[in-house]
Amino acid sequence: MKRRHYVGLIDLVRIGTNGSIQLGINALVAVMMIFTASSDLSSQSRNADAVVPSVVFADVTEQSGITFVHENGAVGDKWYPEIFGGGVVVLDVDSDGWSDLLFINSGDWSPGDVASSHGLYRNNGDGSFIDIVSGSGFDTSAFYGLGGTVADYDNDGRDDVFVTTADGGRLFHNEGNNRFVDVTESSGITNPHFAVSAAWLDYDLDGLVDLFIGNYVAWSPELEVPCSEQGVRGYCGPDAYAPLPPALYRNVGNGRFEDVTAPAGLDAPTDKAMGVVVFDYNQDGWPDLFVGSDRVPAKLYRNTGNGGFVDQGLQAGVALSELGIARGNMGADAADYDRSGKPDLVVGNFSYEMLGLYHNEDGRTFVDRAPRSEVGRSSYLSTTWAVFFLDYDLDGFLDIFAANGANDESQVMRDSRLQITQVPLLLWNRGNGTFANVTTGLGESFNQPIMGRGAAYTDFDGDGDLDIVVATLAGRPRLFRNDGGNQHNWLRVRLSGSPSNRSGLGAVVRVTSESGVQWQTVHSGSSYASQSELTLTFGLATDAQVLRLEVDWPSGVLQTFEDVGRNQVVVIHEVEGLASGP
Repeated sequence: MKRRHYVGLIDLVRIGTNGSIQLGINALVAVMMIFTASSDLSSQSRNADAVVPSVVFADVTEQSGITFVHENGAVGDKWYPEIFGGGVVVLDVDSDGWSDLLFINSGDWSPGDVASSHGLYRNNGDGSFIDIVSGSGFDTSAFYGLGGTVADYDNDGRDDVFVTTADGGRLFHNEGNNRFVDVTESSGITNPHFAVSAAWLDYDLDGLVDLFIGNYVAWSPELEVPCSEQGVRGYCGPDAYAPLPPALYRNVGNGRFEDVTAPAGLDAPTDKAMGVVVFDYNQDGWPDLFVGSDRVPAKLYRNTGNGGFVDQGLQAGVALSELGIARGNMGADAADYDRSGKPDLVVGNFSYEMLGLYHNEDGRTFVDRAPRSEVGRSSYLSTTWAVFFLDYDLDGFLDIFAANGANDESQVMRDSRLQITQVPLLLWNRGNGTFANVTTGLGESFNQPIMGRGAAYTDFDGDGDLDIVVATLAGRPRLFRNDGGNQHNWLRVRLSGSPSNRSGLGAVVRVTSESGVQWQTVHSGSSYASQSELTLTFGLATDAQVLRLEVDWPSGVLQTFEDVGRNQVVVIHEVEGLASGP
C-alpha cells in the first residue's frame, strides 16, 4: 500500500487531569531457543534500581454506584459454561468522551425463567455511574452471555457491541439515546457455536471493521459430560469436548456481514478458543490474530494480505509452553513491553502452568521469558483468566495485570495450596526487561481474593491514570480506582478514522519524548471475554512534553504533530482529502 504523509488537523481536548499435547521436536526446539536467545534489550531501558511507585488500587465499586451481580445459573448440575463467567466491556454509550461500562450476564438455564439483565452504567463524569440498563436493549437477554467486544462497525460515530454467548453471539447496534437494538439476524451473522471471546478488526483494510469470533468447544445441554473429583461432582475439562473452527465475518457495508471463514482458511476444527488478540506481529501492515486455545496448541494466524490467514503458531514458538505442552490460554494481550519496537504477547494459563510472556525476537519468532523470571514464579499457582498490559504508574513502561480464580471445589481438592478465590496479580515493569510482583503493596482492597474472570482498564475518573474493572463469577464486579498513578506525566490519544474505520482499529500511534520512543496500536479484543477502552494512554514519566506524535492509519495516511503538551487528552481525526494542514 502506498504511504501518504499528511500533516493533519488535531483537536486538543482537555478531559481532566488436564490433558496436554506433547510435541517432542517442538519441545526440544523451544528449550534450545530459550537458552540461546539473545538477552539484548532496548537501548531505551532504565536502571534496574528504579523505585517501585507508591500506588494504591482502591475498591470503589459500591460508592461508584455499580450494583450489578453476575448470575451463572449454577444449581448443582455442573453444566460446563457455568465456570466461564461474564466479561466487561468499556464503551462510550453517548459519545461524550467518558468511559461507560457494560457487564455481560449469563443467567438461568431453566425454561420460562425471567431473563437476566446485563449491567449498563453511564459515567456521570464525577467518579460515579448511573444504571441505564432499563430500556437500553440490554435489560433482558434470552441468551447465556459470556463476553463482549466493541467497535463502530457502521462508522456512524457510535459504539456498537458484539456479545458472545453459549449459542453463538448477538450483535447490538447503538441507536443513540442510550438504546441498543439486536440486529444479529438482519446483519447476516449466523454463528451457532459456543463462543467466549471475539474481536473487531479491519483484516482487509477496506475501512470497515470485520468480526472474528473465537469459538470454543462443541457443547450443548444434550452433549454435557458428567465428571467428578474424589467422588464429588465437578466440571469437566476441555478434553471432554470436540474443538471447533473460529468464525470470520467480513463487513460488506450497510450493516451486513458475510461469512468468509472458509475462504480465509480458518475453517479447520482445531481451536478451543479462549483469548483473542489482534496485532501485527510481523509488522507488515496487515492485522494478524493470536488465538489462545484451551489444551490444544494456540494459533498465530498470519494475515497473508489477500483475504487469507495461515497458522504460524508452532513456527513462531507461541503454540506451546517451553516444554512442548499445550496450556490453558484463557486470556491474552499484545504490546511492546520492553520498547524494542516489536509487539510481544502475554498469555494467562491454568494453575501449575504460569503466565506466558512471549518476547518477539525478530518479527517471526517468540521466546517465553516467564519460566525463569518473577512473571513465572508469581503466577505458578494462579488460574489466570484475564491478562493485559497497561502502564499503571505512567513511567513509560507497560506493566502486567492478571485476574485470577479457580473453576470450582474439584480443582482445589487436588492441592491444598490452591484456593477457589484468588488475589489479582500486578507485575511492575522495571524498565530493563524484567518485572517485580508489587501486588501486596497495592492496598488492602486489591488484595482481597475474588473469583476473577473478565477484566478491562480505563480512566473512568478522568485523572490521567488507568483504573481496572474486574468481572467475577456469580458475584459483584470490582472497580479498582488508581490512586497515585498520575504522579508522572501522561498523554492520552483518542482517534476518529475516515477513510479508515471510525474506531481507528489497527492505527499505530508513536510518541517521542525526552526519554525515547514508545508506541501502541488501537485494538479490540484481548484480556478475556472483555474489552478495554480504545483510547491509548502513554506514560511520560518526568518528561515535560511530547516532542513528536505520529499516527499511522490503516489507510496509509501518516500524520505528524510536534510539541504536544502533557497531561491532556488529544483527539485526532484522520484527514479526509486534505493534502496539508496548518
